[in-house]
Formats: sequence, C-alpha cells, structure tokens
Amino acid sequence: MTNEFNNLLEEDLAGRSLAVGQVVDGTVVQISEDGVFVDIGAKSEGHLELDQIFQEELATLKVGDPVKVRIIKKKNGEYHLSKKSVDYEAAWNLLVADRKEDKVIEIKVVEKVKNGYMAEAYELLQGFIHHTNFKGRPNVGDTYKAKILDLNRKARKLVFTRRDLLEREETENLERDFGMLQEGMVIEGQVEKLSPYGAFVKITDTLTGLLHISEFSFDHVKKPSEVLKAGDMVQAKILQIDKDKKKISLSRKATMKDPMMTMIPGEELDGKVESLAEFGVFVKMDNGVTGLVHISEISHRRCNHPSEVVSVGDPIRVKVLRIQPEDRRVSLSAKACERDPWTEVYSRYSVGQRVEGNVTQLMQSGMVMKLDEFFEAFIPISEISEERINHPNDMFEEGAETAGTIISIDTAKRRIRVSLRRVDESITDSGSAEVKGISDAGGMGTEITATAGRVTLGDILGSKLDLTNVSSKDKDAKAEEKPAAKAEEAPVAEVVAEEAASEAAEEETVETGGEGSEG
Repeated sequence: MTNEFNNLLEEDLAGRSLAVGQVVDGTVVQISEDGVFVDIGAKSEGHLELDQIFQEELATLKVGDPVKVRIIKKKNGEYHLSKKSVDYEAAWNLLVADRKEDKVIEIKVVEKVKNGYMAEAYELLQGFIHHTNFKGRPNVGDTYKAKILDLNRKARKLVFTRRDLLEREETENLERDFGMLQEGMVIEGQVEKLSPYGAFVKITDTLTGLLHISEFSFDHVKKPSEVLKAGDMVQAKILQIDKDKKKISLSRKATMKDPMMTMIPGEELDGKVESLAEFGVFVKMDNGVTGLVHISEISHRRCNHPSEVVSVGDPIRVKVLRIQPEDRRVSLSAKACERDPWTEVYSRYSVGQRVEGNVTQLMQSGMVMKLDEFFEAFIPISEISEERINHPNDMFEEGAETAGTIISIDTAKRRIRVSLRRVDESITDSGSAEVKGISDAGGMGTEITATAGRVTLGDILGSKLDLTNVSSKDKDAKAEEKPAAKAEEAPVAEVVAEEAASEAAEEETVETGGEGSEG
C-alpha cells in the first residue's frame, strides 16, 4: 500500500513539473493512424500528431525509439507534443554556430523564385539565395555548398551565399586548366559569341580564348559571321597564354595549310575581281588567296582607272609575278595572260605609214598620240612643225586630232615615233629621215637604222655586210652634196642638244607608260 502511494505521488509530482513549451525526453510507445504516443513520464502518454513530425523520420520511427519533443499544449489532461519544433530549434542553433564560425554547409535548391531560389539547410530551414551565386541555372533538388550571409532568428530570415566559394573554386579550376595548356598546342573549343574583331572560344569550363579575326583564315575576312557562328566547334592553335591577365590567344588559320606556299611564280590561275582601287585590282583566286594586279598589269590597253577594264565580280585569269609570304602579298598580272600586241605590231604599222590619232599628253620634249586601243606614238618637238616652237601646247591641246607619218618602230623599247612635218611626204629609200625597224637576223627587239621609208635588205643585213670597200671618193661626193647650213638656222650644237633632250624625254615616257604598250 505504501509503495503504490509513493508511485502515485511521484507521477503526480512529475505531471506537475511538465509545462507548455518545455522540451522533454520521451520514448515511443505506440504508432497509429492517429499519431505517435510518447511516454514523457506523465500519468498518460503524450500525443505526437503526424503533422508534428517530419515524414522522412516517420517512415523509420518504431516503438521503443527515444525522441526529444516539445509540449505545445495540454488539453483535457492530455499533453500535445511536437518534434518539429525541437528539430527547428536545433537547426537554428546550428545555423547560428555555423555563421559564427564562417562554416561551409550544404543546401538543397527547392524552388525558383523572383531573382533567385529558395534553398533548404539541414532539411528544415529554408532561405533565399540570389541567382548570381550559380554558374548557369541550378537544378531543383540538387545540393550545393554555401555559407550563411544573413540570419535573423526572430524574423525567421535566412540568406545564403556562394560567391566566396565560386571565386575560390574558379581560382583552383583556373590553376588546374592553365596547367593543362601550353603555347603551340592545338585545342578544340566551342564558339561562345562573336564580336566585330573576332570570336570567343570556350576551351574548358573556366577558360575562354580569343580567336582574332586576322587568325580566322588565310583569306581576308571582313566579318566574323562570314566564317563562324555561335555554337560552332573549331580547332585552333594556342598562340599565347597570359595567366596574369587570364588571356589566351588562338589561331584557326595556324591549323590550316597555307595556300600561298603552294603557289609558284609564273603559273597562271583563275580568279574573280574582289575590289577596285586607284592603283589596281584585288583578285581572289580559286585557291582562296587574294593578290594585287597593279594598274600597269591589268591590260596592254592603257587605262586611267581599273574600272575602265574590269568590274567587281568579273572572272579574270592572272599570272603570278611575285610572292611575299612574310608580308602576305602576291603580285599578279592579267596582261601577261593576254597576247602581247607588240608581237603583231608590223601587221598593223610600218615605217612610212600615214597615221591619224588624238593627242593624249603634252610635254616639253614632245607629245603623245593615240594610234588605237593598244598603241601610242611619241612625236618629238622637232617633228611637230617646220617652224621652231617652244612647247607643243603652242600648236595643240590634249584631245586634238592630228595626222603624221611613222618614222621609227622600236620593239625593244616598245615605242613608235611619228613626224607631223612629213605628213604629206612619201618617205622612200632616198629620203633623209633616219628610221628604226626590226631585224629578223638579229631577233625580235633588235634595233636597226635605215633610210626613212621602206626597210631594205641592206638595212636588215647591214651589220653583217663588209662595207670596208666603200670608196672614200663616194663618201666625199656625198659630203659635197650636203647643202651648207643657212645663217638663220640653229647652230649644230643646239640642234644636237635638242635631239638629245627629245630622246631622253622619250625614254622617260616609255618607262612611265606614256608611250608604246599601254600597260
């Protein structure tokens, strides 16, 4: 009887010591659809409703397990319990300690919200984390390492951050990836985006290199979009690595075969006119190389501007003159692929022939006369008029029509000389003009001297004939036949000087393209 009384007294005292809000240790005595009954040392078991315990724990909970619960109310002598309350309390305490120690914890992304995500710590407490804390978009349900940025237990405010971790991770990854790369290595990457000056190529998750537009190809590239687009996979060679500036320079053309190195001076190639300039034509050949045809090499026909001969897009055949791989320059000639009109000059013109044309250039020593689309002739100032003149513009202006007689054809210097003084004369073998022709015996371009008019057999073979038997009497007779100079005529020295100046000017005209072939 005494023992029963003592037991009842202890139970009554224990019941009196339990209060709402108190956390007590208990033992699971029964699990049912109505909830979990826990022995907390009172007259009756406490009732732990199912919504006051996490589902993950409920699935593994069994009779006899110890549990720590909080008394949330007492109704009709029955204590109502909550395990969640105790777990939340423990979680908040952990978070406070973690923040104080700047500890790294694991969080789980649970949902997307405005400007970021809701994430869960210790599977209990949810906090906010900004989207800039992730590289790309995180997956709901994935776990990430983070730190506590802000915590207010009373306001139940919780904010996470990963920025320090990202920076540290990025530094480690950069060190790792830079260690894997070397200058000269060929890599494969994906084009992330284009800019006016090139393309950014993603090499690894942390490294992006710049492929400059000049390194796209051996061809001239005006816009990166002409060659690449975002998402393309490219092979490139690493030209330079700057770890301090975190920059990598790439070259796509360094992985290609240089078509310029396969070109040979003298070969002929087909191409297309790419652009025109005052000084010539840029031609893109079928091998992808762009070269320059200087205006002097466009055609045998003289032109003041390339547009007079070709247009952008025109097909054109060119001959390679010179290759400079170090400067990426190729010099081309279009006229070298055409038939040289000077090989047929004697089928068009001959010494003594009367010709007509327009004056195209006036100079102190004479003027240039256009014969046809290919040929021009030089008229020395001494051959313009019977009267002495100071300058050709005393009698002519550019564009004026005139007529004269061919007195010289020189294929070696590619020039034709015309006289206007003898336009009405018939230059014959007995004439007094000195002319130049071509000797078949001497070969194309051999200069010969003959009496004005027809080129005779003696003119052609003169250099091979033995003229030592010509009598001095004949020479003296010819000398006597020469009329004396009139007093009013210019002195011999002045005439010789004038002719020498004319010759020099004529040479200059030929060299600068003012006469002969119009290239």
